[in-house]
Amino acid sequence: MIKNDNYTLVFSIILFFTLLLTTALPVMVRAVLIIAVIGFLFPLIRRILAKNLLRKMRVACYSALAYTIGLFLFFFLIPSFQEKPFVLNEEFFLFLAVILLFSAVGNFVYGLPVSLLAESISIKYSACRVWVSGFIHIGFGVAAFFVAPAFWIPAIICSLLFFTFDEITRKKSVLIGS
Repeated sequence: MIKNDNYTLVFSIILFFTLLLTTALPVMVRAVLIIAVIGFLFPLIRRILAKNLLRKMRVACYSALAYTIGLFLFFFLIPSFQEKPFVLNEEFFLFLAVILLFSAVGNFVYGLPVSLLAESISIKYSACRVWVSGFIHIGFGVAAFFVAPAFWIPAIICSLLFFTFDEITRKKSVLIGS
């Protein structure tokens, strides 16, 4: 699990655990962060993070932007079908900024760890890796219903976008050889 010469990693994790246990964060947030830190103890997780983290961070940005643009188009097209004029005002741009912020936070805090988990699990199933990864991405999107029932439909849409962009960028990185 951990090599004898990896004292820096062990010290960093112990320090992070100590900070997490002494902060005033909600228990649920602390538990999730502690589980994430435990993941760093496993070499497979560290290799996946080193190899895929920047690509997956780009995917999280792409997903948040695509979701926001999709909502913009949705709200832009609906008035045109109802023969009402579309109004671009400050409130609408504030609404889009809030949507972008929430989708970005959701993609980074929830989607990124899920995608890393999906990558580490699906890599073991090379014949049906895409299906396993897609099931995990969408499954966690559906599971958002139990965490935040008001956001489960946007969570499913974002998980579909995240999975799609993840597969596109994965194929491009394999073709390029990085």
